[in-house]
Amino acid sequence: MNLRKFLVILLGVVLVIGGIYCLFTPITTFLTTGYIVGVFILCDAIANISAWFSIKKYVNISGWYLFGAIVSAIFGILVIVNVRMQFAVDMAIVYIVCAWIIMLAATRIMLALKIKKFNDLLPNAFKNSRWISLILVGILMIIFAVICMLQPGIMSVILGVLISWTIIFNGVSLITLGSYIPNLPKV
Repeated sequence: MNLRKFLVILLGVVLVIGGIYCLFTPITTFLTTGYIVGVFILCDAIANISAWFSIKKYVNISGWYLFGAIVSAIFGILVIVNVRMQFAVDMAIVYIVCAWIIMLAATRIMLALKIKKFNDLLPNAFKNSRWISLILVGILMIIFAVICMLQPGIMSVILGVLISWTIIFNGVSLITLGSYIPNLPKV
């Protein structure tokens, strides 16, 4: 097995093992999210840089892929070594996710109102009140997001679990990518 293939697969395995550990410790994962994210960004970047050099011989792969991996490596290092960056990542993640939930909720409510308007045009035999459930879901999503903004601990557990699964899936993708790197004889 060549070194690059081994490195990509090894880093994929590291991500899977790290993701499983994080899955069983979601609060700790969130409390160290910034640092963990930095480490995994760096691992992913190193694996992608290595994979780019291996794959470019066989596939016409863009240099932007390599550039993105290098930028990821730099960002990962900055997050790992800077406590303020770690805290910023932690807080940004909580509030970005809450804002995203509110945006999703608003789109659900707007969709429900459009469906109601369309529903009003239908003959009585085809009318229904299912659009109300979309409004209720939207309102519940907004309430949930506001509670999480006021009590970020709730969102920290949820995000700890989501981050864990993301790391696991990324590790599996690196293992899959590594398996496609051909074994070349040493010259």
